[in-house]
Amino acid sequence: SFRQNHKTYHDTFIDAANILPAVTIRDPLTWLVSMCHHHYAAKWDHPDPNRCPDFSLPNLKTTVKYAEFRREHDSILHLWNDYYREYLEASFPRLIVRIEDLIFHPEEVVKAVCECAGGSMRNDGKFRYIVNSAKKGEYAHGKERTGFVDAIIKYGSAERRYESFKFSSDLEFIRDNLDSELLHLLGYEPPDPAGKLIAA
Repeated sequence: SFRQNHKTYHDTFIDAANILPAVTIRDPLTWLVSMCHHHYAAKWDHPDPNRCPDFSLPNLKTTVKYAEFRREHDSILHLWNDYYREYLEASFPRLIVRIEDLIFHPEEVVKAVCECAGGSMRNDGKFRYIVNSAKKGEYAHGKERTGFVDAIIKYGSAERRYESFKFSSDLEFIRDNLDSELLHLLGYEPPDPAGKLIAA
């Protein structure tokens, strides 16, 4: 199967059937903005750093290069749709956890994840939230390090959700092309193009 034949170098000899994938997902609006800052293996046209994503461009194709193959998506937004849709429809057991729930309800979520995997929470002390970012060092996700307070500010405000989108046409594209079933199942609000905007 694909899972058994495509593994990281360090996991080559591990039976994929013994792994419970836990995938974190985030609000597509904040995910899009984050991808503009740190695009990882995804490539797409976004020539204007002040407008990203820009869904008005003629070529929205997005390519992701993996170790052994490439995948093409209709746009960076469709990458979000396709990636999480594959996990939603997977035939093997998996967990999909909203990053926002991990931030705002960490103890409850970690407890549920532990129990789902057949384990239990440690009971040798009080639950502690690591305040400093785990994204440290040379190979961290860019220069920005999101700690606990930063995350609360970033994910806890409806205004922050829209602040990087200056054109209603971009939000209209997102609204019209998002996987609405995924959005509904995960409890994310559909984008509202009537948010704080400066241009049509």
